[in-house]
Amino acid sequence: MNRRLAPAITRVVQEAELRQSLGRLGRIDFALRILTITGIAFAFQFLGDALLHLTQLPHVLYLLQRIILFGAFGTILMRGIDQRLIDAALARWYRYPAIAAWLISVSLPAAWPSGWQIGLGLFLLLLILGCSIRGTSLPTEYDSVSRPTVPEWNAYAPRRNYRPKWFNNSVSFLRSLLTLGCFWFPLICLESASGGGIGVWFARFGYCILSLVWFFVLIGRLNDAGRLPHKRYGFLLTGLVLLIGLLNHILGEEWSTHLHSLLSSAAFFASLLGAWLKYLNGYEILALFLFVQIPLAFLPSNPRPQEPIPANVAEGKSKRRAPAAKTNELALSGPFEYLRILLVIGCLCIPLVYMDDASGGSVGSWIARLGYLILGFFWLIFANGRLEDAGWAHSWYPSQYALVVSVASLLPLAVHWINGYEAVAIFVLIQIPTVFLRSKPVPEEPLPSSRG
Repeated sequence: MNRRLAPAITRVVQEAELRQSLGRLGRIDFALRILTITGIAFAFQFLGDALLHLTQLPHVLYLLQRIILFGAFGTILMRGIDQRLIDAALARWYRYPAIAAWLISVSLPAAWPSGWQIGLGLFLLLLILGCSIRGTSLPTEYDSVSRPTVPEWNAYAPRRNYRPKWFNNSVSFLRSLLTLGCFWFPLICLESASGGGIGVWFARFGYCILSLVWFFVLIGRLNDAGRLPHKRYGFLLTGLVLLIGLLNHILGEEWSTHLHSLLSSAAFFASLLGAWLKYLNGYEILALFLFVQIPLAFLPSNPRPQEPIPANVAEGKSKRRAPAAKTNELALSGPFEYLRILLVIGCLCIPLVYMDDASGGSVGSWIARLGYLILGFFWLIFANGRLEDAGWAHSWYPSQYALVVSVASLLPLAVHWINGYEAVAIFVLIQIPTVFLRSKPVPEEPLPSSRG
């Protein structure tokens, strides 16, 4: 029995891999794909309900955000539906009723709680129809040992390793954390200043977006260090979240008691952590969140093998290479020259701060704000020139530099931790380390050839 079952399983696996290599999806793979994406979508919805308190939204807004969330995952599912239709030799327009049926089945319980049976039946109908349609035959033949005979297919070839293509080295990871902290800081200010109004929901929506960005940054750092966990751990984590959400839905208020009885030690430490976090405000939690990730920057990066570039592609790139962009020579600033510019901008800001404080919100305040805008414009030009002079005006360095300096000098002023003069002092002092950035060497221009 086992001798007959093993070749059959091997043949099914080889057929599934061959279908995937041809851009097609078999019946078993389609069922696993739709169940996985649906489970991950429900796990994200439960995390949003638990962490962002989305259940406190009005019913219409809650239903709208659920449709948007599941619609985003539906775009991922769309590719699997297309591959299944290609495998079954069906028209591509069937994708629209299929994805609409899936979206209705997962959103109907939120719009009409008593109609969850209809949503479940519609989901099962979509799953059964997708798995019952037989796929077309593969463009290959099998020999006696159940191996394809086409030359392109190699049964002993390693399986495709699905790994992310983005990498974050140590410096890039620290810069990304600093950028996220600069975006996170005003959201905390907005949440604390709104007093439970609509600003809280804008802040929570921003938290959700920044959390997704942080997740991809963390995955890139782990991938660069070769410490990326296997895909099965993500599935286990998704299953654990779904299990907790199911217990919360079935047991209601009693679910925490049952979990405490099963995981008493874990619940004890979780309760201690929750009680300790109550004594911290949002800014301290953000600082702690960023601080605990600093050790990840010390993980050494793994050498990445360079993929060979075809000769014709390399020649095409060299021919289409764009000329280097010319920068304004007047904006290029050396280390000490930029320091003098900073001191001049700081000295010009002091009378504007005095005018803003003395006018008390009248016309003088608007004149001072116009002066801030003009000085800020000149500062951005010369700061970009300083980074260009040091050879750092590439990638996101200028934007991140301007963001960090602006947040560090303006947001403490916005929450009334410092006054205007102290904000000017922070603005100047935080940029003094740019003096230690050496200027890049200037390429020597060839002398004009003398005639006769």
